[in-house]
Amino acid sequence: MKKSTKRFLIVVLACVAIVILFFVVCDCILNSKLENYLKNSLPKTVQVDYKGLLVSTRKGEITLTNASVVKKGENTDITYLQLSVDTLLIEDVSYWDYFFNDKISIDNVFVKHPKVIYKYNDQADFKASSMAKSSTFDLDVDVEHFSIKQGNAQVFEVETDSLLFKVDNVALQLEQINLSEKTLQNKMPITFKSHQLSFDTLFYQLNQFDDLEIESSKLYDKKITFQGLKLYTKYPKQQFSELLDKERDHFDIKFEAINIDDYDFGFHQGSTFYFKAQTTNFEIPKVSIYRDKLVEDDLTIKPLYSEMLRDLNFNLMLKEVFVNNASIEYYERTKVENHGGKISFSDFNATLKNVGNTYDTTKKTQIDVTSMFMKNAPMKANWVFDVNDASDAFTFNAAIDNLSANAINVFSEPNLKVRFQGDMLKTLFTVRGNKHTSRVDLKTKYKNFDIIALRKDGKRKNKLLSDVLNIFVSKNSDDATNQFRLGYKENVERDKTKSVFNFLWLNVRAGLLDAMTNGVKEQ
Repeated sequence: MKKSTKRFLIVVLACVAIVILFFVVCDCILNSKLENYLKNSLPKTVQVDYKGLLVSTRKGEITLTNASVVKKGENTDITYLQLSVDTLLIEDVSYWDYFFNDKISIDNVFVKHPKVIYKYNDQADFKASSMAKSSTFDLDVDVEHFSIKQGNAQVFEVETDSLLFKVDNVALQLEQINLSEKTLQNKMPITFKSHQLSFDTLFYQLNQFDDLEIESSKLYDKKITFQGLKLYTKYPKQQFSELLDKERDHFDIKFEAINIDDYDFGFHQGSTFYFKAQTTNFEIPKVSIYRDKLVEDDLTIKPLYSEMLRDLNFNLMLKEVFVNNASIEYYERTKVENHGGKISFSDFNATLKNVGNTYDTTKKTQIDVTSMFMKNAPMKANWVFDVNDASDAFTFNAAIDNLSANAINVFSEPNLKVRFQGDMLKTLFTVRGNKHTSRVDLKTKYKNFDIIALRKDGKRKNKLLSDVLNIFVSKNSDDATNQFRLGYKENVERDKTKSVFNFLWLNVRAGLLDAMTNGVKEQ
């Protein structure tokens, strides 16, 4: 080997050795600095432990294994946060961007099996968020890929230690994330281009009485799927009534699935949250609602749906909503001596269009419903209103066929002490109203109609009162099978302390009473 070649090889090998030594030294220095920072530079309330810490400057990688973070209160010994991860991997950190562009650029961040236990304190969280807003952050951080696998989280209320939130087996992927001083000024402190999320067994305490559960969920490709979603009151009915100082619905609502297609969400100009979707499907809802009217009345003003949508504190735009094959049961108890009566809807299907508060005045919210009322009477309904109309004007049309009067006795007997007999062959009505009053136009065809007033026990007939009531009510709409009786009532006043359905019932009752007592026969 020539001497010049030998020298060249020695120089090359020396350079390689120097480079390797450089990376080894850099790894040792960075590893030492990170360990020193984690041990000595964090607040006294934060404790970090880990089994392994590996820094590779050559690859631009940082690996942390079997790590845990514990945060305690400033003035208490309460542990507010416990976080553990099996693996935290940061890959392809760009030194060029850091040293020459004042930017941290990372290709991939991977978190395996994180577990979070958090104690929620409303006042402490408020102070923390205020401090975060006022602090400065002068770095620009870009992460190309971020992923979490097998994540679990639990949130407890700090004073009562009751479970507020729980989710298992979280998988999350975010692409093209940016964190900067500018993004931190927004309600969502980061921006990202795309996302995928799935989880199992979610629990959330909605309030002191009601909980939410989801069996599983996936968010991907502009589609959201919730499987086995349940909203329910966690107390038995009797115990629930004893806990209340004012009447409130006890409910049990189950959805086999909720599917949302072509959705988008975010913040307008960094402040107002928005959510929009092309189609939303509620699959096979089962709804059971119970109201104990023996509890003191809730006399707060109940807004109509148009006002509720208009006053949402975020922007909502659902182009089409479908309710598929629902069953709805409403129980109401008004008498101490029984458990109340029931109204039911089966085979309930609905199409809702333009549900939200961002549509212009040319697009009204429209609801079309088909159902079986009280198991034996086909019903169709149409409901239209303009969410932008501050008067909350609406039009509600409905048609009910072949309703046996006996079918409504399961509600009227225990609650009204009234039994009905006969057949409502066909009833059609239109209610036009606003937030204050309404007008009803009704026509009905019926036969062999009879009202039986019951005694206090709800079983025996009160003959005298029954005879008096039937003096004023026509037994048949007319001998001719195609004859309707017409009912009409103006200025039906809304009881604003009750729901919109109570308002509709007041109109139907006024229209039926006019048709059966003073109604004109259809010509």
